[in-house]
Amino acid sequence: MKTLIHIISADDVFGPEKTVINECLALRGSDWHARIINLWNTDDTPISRKVREAGIDYECIPSAGKLDLGAIRTLAAQLAAQPATVAHSHGYKADLYTLLAARRAKVTALTTAHGWTSENAKVRLYERLQAFLWRFFDRVVCVSQSYRQLAVAAGVPDRKITVVHNAIRSSYQAQGAQARSDARAALGLDDDAQVVAIIGRLGIEKGHRLFVDAAAQLAPRFPKARFVIAGEGVQRADIEAQVAQLKLGDTVRLLGHRNDLPAIYPSLDLLAMASLREGLPNVLLEAMLHGVPGVAMAVGGIPEVISDGVDGLLVPPGDLARFTESLAALLGDPARRAAMGAAAVTKVRDGFLFDARMKRMVAIYEDGLARPGTPAPAAGSAA
Repeated sequence: MKTLIHIISADDVFGPEKTVINECLALRGSDWHARIINLWNTDDTPISRKVREAGIDYECIPSAGKLDLGAIRTLAAQLAAQPATVAHSHGYKADLYTLLAARRAKVTALTTAHGWTSENAKVRLYERLQAFLWRFFDRVVCVSQSYRQLAVAAGVPDRKITVVHNAIRSSYQAQGAQARSDARAALGLDDDAQVVAIIGRLGIEKGHRLFVDAAAQLAPRFPKARFVIAGEGVQRADIEAQVAQLKLGDTVRLLGHRNDLPAIYPSLDLLAMASLREGLPNVLLEAMLHGVPGVAMAVGGIPEVISDGVDGLLVPPGDLARFTESLAALLGDPARRAAMGAAAVTKVRDGFLFDARMKRMVAIYEDGLARPGTPAPAAGSAA
């Protein structure tokens, strides 16, 4: 039996953690045993509960401060416990600990460049450190071509880099009119409302304030439009204050963090993405598979998913006027919106489902066991 150990540092499940969990589930019944090790100061976290509920082999290694040598030694012992092990890290703290532990344990080490937030000077410093560390991994998996370019610019040898787009499980399915009606009823939304959602952590890089500004301009033109914000984070108080200041209390709703997004997607007409930075967002893929087209800033890997004017609309980053008018164009044209939604379903089914992604990842893991430090095979080459 071969062992894959994902190393993370997280207290809840967001995009990267969702991918890690889905990998572990996808490898059940294979000749790989997948585990998750979380470097966190306590085991009492939402992610610990969610991963264990999924029946995944999971362990929390207590980690105090920025560099806990004891945690690194414990991680190294875990990596060395089985003879055929690959370590796969996610995030800047996990990258540092994994790189040191993997060298001590003499196992293959991979990392994935999921996406950066760059939300403040401290985080930007950590991101620069992470990019430097990428040079020393056996493989660097990038979720988009944009992050491949970033890795190359950081000095990572091209032979070590592989682009594997994010993907979602095929259990996400577009549903019928009854599911739409039920989803809206659960959220307290009218059947004839025009529902636009922005979904994600309430961080400054996600552009929620721009979304609220767009809602303020669109509300008088589309009286039945409702703007939904799903997510939690440090920007919540600022967003609530903005909504109150603009007198949008009846138009904009904050739902908080949701664990039931598949039950929410059927209620939506449009997905809005106002992010200033992204990797390749799972939420975009999930919404598209539910037939919900996106209006999104052309950042990160988003242009690698949305074909502008075909299955969604792309907007220059930070351009409020274009963002607002693009949303208005689809709110005012149900037929075009429906056609884009149908094209979005086809796009995801043809190119962004998890089974195909896992074949590429397994090839990378197998190659890492056989030939650590050498280029990935053709099956995992840059897309």
